[in-house]
Amino acid sequence: MGPAPGEPEADSADGLGGDGTVSSSTKVANREKHARSAPQPQRPAPPGPLKPTRARRRPALIALGLALVALSVLASVYLASTLGQTYQVLAIKSELARGTEITDADITTVELPMGTTLPDPVPAAEYDQVVGQGKVAAVDLKEGQLLTRGSIADELQPAAGRSIVGIALAPNQMPDQDKLRAGDAVRIVETPATGGEPPAEAPFAISATVVSKAPSTLGEQTVVDVEVASKDAAALAARAATGRVALVIDAVGAG
Repeated sequence: MGPAPGEPEADSADGLGGDGTVSSSTKVANREKHARSAPQPQRPAPPGPLKPTRARRRPALIALGLALVALSVLASVYLASTLGQTYQVLAIKSELARGTEITDADITTVELPMGTTLPDPVPAAEYDQVVGQGKVAAVDLKEGQLLTRGSIADELQPAAGRSIVGIALAPNQMPDQDKLRAGDAVRIVETPATGGEPPAEAPFAISATVVSKAPSTLGEQTVVDVEVASKDAAALAARAATGRVALVIDAVGAG
């Protein structure tokens, strides 16, 4: 028996319409079923944790590190042992002019930290060797200045009746300068002109005592300060200016 007039024709159980065609609802259902049954694409598995690498130990670097640690420890021990340690030296209490005798009223003691680098200060333990011994200031000394061995002398040079003359000498005008010392007894001898004949008589010579020596700013010359009698100073200075002199050592440390 067919459908009533005006009513839609019902779908058959297999999804076919009355005219034998597949209905639209059946097509949608088939597509959804097919989509669910189709294999799903698989995502790649995440990478696993990296395997830790073992650092290679280098014996040389390890030894260097241990040496640095040991050095640091030694430095710390040294600083800890010397920190706060001091020593006493002599200093000037009041201003002293060059040539002034050093007395108790002129000297005081000050403390310096251990390890201080100074130009040969006089230790406080040598106080009795400086004060009351006729020592004089070799240079002008200011208040608060440290007393050094080079700033004191037994007597101010030159003494009365003596003069100091500086002579610039080339290596061929003197013995080996390393053999020349303060206090050496020497003679300054006048020499002839270069290429000239030696004098028929004994050349002019002046006895002197070496005071000091120092390299000259003029080539390879050495400036030697010598002490002579004041009456000979002018004659020696005039001959030294010509460059025609030579130094002869007579006695070491005999001046």
